[in-house]
Amino acid sequence: MQVSEVRLNLINSSTAVKAIGSFALDDAFAVRGVRVMEDKKGNHFVAFPSREKQDGSYEDIAFPLSKELYADITGAILKEYKDMVAKQEQEANQEQGQAQEKAQTEGAKEAAPAPKKGKGR
Repeated sequence: MQVSEVRLNLINSSTAVKAIGSFALDDAFAVRGVRVMEDKKGNHFVAFPSREKQDGSYEDIAFPLSKELYADITGAILKEYKDMVAKQEQEANQEQGQAQEKAQTEGAKEAAPAPKKGKGR
């Protein structure tokens, strides 16, 4: 089985959940509700869909049974997450650069002397 598609939505919050999404296997089976989480040390990991039991503990609803498939799925999801974060940071840097350029050009226009009005002699 191969991961054929990963869809994530980034979450801008101070919680441990950084993204929520889904993935597909062989374009034939999809799993929704996977989360990219961040631990206290700043490491990212994938949390599979789970539900809360009556005793307050959680159990996974869908999960890979082999280490190889687990590694493939988590690797694809974390790669997509890192790519999305890098793209978002790049866009933010471009917007910041454009704002700085605009501020500089407006500042230069204000500093330039105003053209004289009236007849030139």
